[in-house]
Amino acid sequence: MSAKLETVTHDRRSAPRVKLSQTIRVRPFDLRLSEEVCTTANISRTGLYIATSFQHYYAGMNVSVARNFQPNDSVRREETVKIVRVEKLNDGKWGVAIGIL
Repeated sequence: MSAKLETVTHDRRSAPRVKLSQTIRVRPFDLRLSEEVCTTANISRTGLYIATSFQHYYAGMNVSVARNFQPNDSVRREETVKIVRVEKLNDGKWGVAIGIL
């Protein structure tokens, strides 16, 4: 008898992702670091995911995010969020997972 080895992978996400492009502004608390306006690659109820060329993000970093960002919008609604994962992408950019607190 030969035993079959089965690999089970579990999706650790707490909420399903939706591929949605939303303009956001990401502003680090450290004023020496640049803020950026970018577009999300996907969104869930508990997080956002962006691809960026900025290398200053790290897991555990707190940043402010303004969703549906418009430069001339007089109402600037920002929320404090936390970077939960940073990964190097094949195209030389960085993938940044942002957890909504």
